[in-house]
Amino acid sequence: MTPHPQYDNLLLFDLFEKEENIVHFTTTREGGVSHGAFSSFNMGNFSDDNPLYIRENREILARMFYMDISRFIVPHQTHGANVLTIDREFLALDSATAIETLYGVDATISAEKGIFLCVTTADCVPIILYDSQKEVISAIHAGWRGTVGRIVEKTIDRMKQQFGSSPIDITAGIGPAIDMSHYEVGEDVTRRFQEEGFDLSDTTLFLKKMASSKFYLDLKEINKRELMRLGIPESHIEKSAFCTFEKEDLFFSARRQTVHSGRMLTGIMMNR
Repeated sequence: MTPHPQYDNLLLFDLFEKEENIVHFTTTREGGVSHGAFSSFNMGNFSDDNPLYIRENREILARMFYMDISRFIVPHQTHGANVLTIDREFLALDSATAIETLYGVDATISAEKGIFLCVTTADCVPIILYDSQKEVISAIHAGWRGTVGRIVEKTIDRMKQQFGSSPIDITAGIGPAIDMSHYEVGEDVTRRFQEEGFDLSDTTLFLKKMASSKFYLDLKEINKRELMRLGIPESHIEKSAFCTFEKEDLFFSARRQTVHSGRMLTGIMMNR
C-alpha cells in the first residue's frame, strides 16, 4: 500500500491503482477533528467519540472525492458473516430504513456505480474485491468471527450467484490489520477454527507458544489463503504489511486502546 498522491492521510492498494474504473481508499488516523484517544480522523460511529466529530470526519472524507456523504455505504457491523447486496432498490430506501437494513451486515456487494462500499476496522481485516469482467465490487469486514464464519466464501458465492462472477477475474486487497505477534486468542477461538475445518497445524497461521500456552492468529494471512482457496490467483491479491497495533501514529487499534479506539474506513467504488 502507498499514500494517496493527493491526500497523504489516505492509503491505496497498488493493484487497484491499475484499474481505471475503480476508486478506493483506506483512511489513517490523521487529518480529522476528533480529540484525545480518537485523534483525529475517527470514522467509527459506534465508539465513544463525539458524534458531531465523526460526522465532520466523514464529511471531510466525502469532500476529498467531491461526493455527498450519503454515497458512502457503511454497515453497522456485528462481527458476523451476513452479506448484503446494495442494488437500486436499496438505494431508493429512506435513510431510516437503509440504516435498519444495514444493521448486522459485515459485507456488501454491488454492481451499482457512483457509491462507495465501506467497512470500518481497528485491528480486524478490511478486504475489498473487484470483478473487472462483470463489474462487481465488494467490501468485507473480517474479524475472527467473520473469518471462522467463512465470510469471504459467502461473499464470493453471492457474487457468483447474483452476477456470474468468476474468482479468476477478481482482484482483492487486504488492508491494515493486527499482526499475528500481537493477536493473542483463547482456546475457545482456536477450537472454533478447528471445528470449521481450518488447519491448526499450520504454524504460519496458528501459533501456540509452548512456554506460555498462548495462541496467536494471523488473520490477514488466513483470509489471503481463503481467497486463494476460492480460486483468486495469488497475483491478484495484495496484502498490506501494516500492523494496526504497532503503527500507533497511523492507525487506531482496539487491542492497544481498548474501548477508547476510533476506526479506520476502507472503501471501494466503480466510477464508470
